[in-house]
Amino acid sequence: MEKLDQRIQLVASKQFNELVDEWRRTQSDLPSRSEAIRRLVQLGLQFEENHPMRVLSAIIRPDRYEAVREALTELGVGGVTVTEVRGFGRQRGKREIYRGAEYEVMEVPKLRLDVVVPATVAEQAADAVTDAARTGKVGDGVVWLAPLQMVRRIRTGEENTDVVS
Repeated sequence: MEKLDQRIQLVASKQFNELVDEWRRTQSDLPSRSEAIRRLVQLGLQFEENHPMRVLSAIIRPDRYEAVREALTELGVGGVTVTEVRGFGRQRGKREIYRGAEYEVMEVPKLRLDVVVPATVAEQAADAVTDAARTGKVGDGVVWLAPLQMVRRIRTGEENTDVVS
């Protein structure tokens, strides 16, 4: 067993400690909270090593696309895939008037953006999309991040961060 000779002081909330203890109870070999925190840090570091890329996906209003594309370009994002989609969330559709008749559109037209970014800039990219797409009205959309195990450029065989830099 590796000798543990370095102390790190950690100030944590009661809620954090409860979450760590709850997770620790699901493990069979963690005798202390300190050991649980060491294990969680190790798992987090392994995750980052195994998943150096993120996919950022967003559903946005079509009229906000130019601002979002500009914000991502300023961050150095090399490419965006855009798909026209229809759907509803909290907005639950909208009323429109066509040739004098009012009708309700249940699925609202939106754009879905998919962007592959290094994990180091993923949250900045999500913030940029959020800020650029926000109008303050219901129906602005959503942004989510998910880990990627591998990204490969078909033409050259480059992988992961080489693909997007």
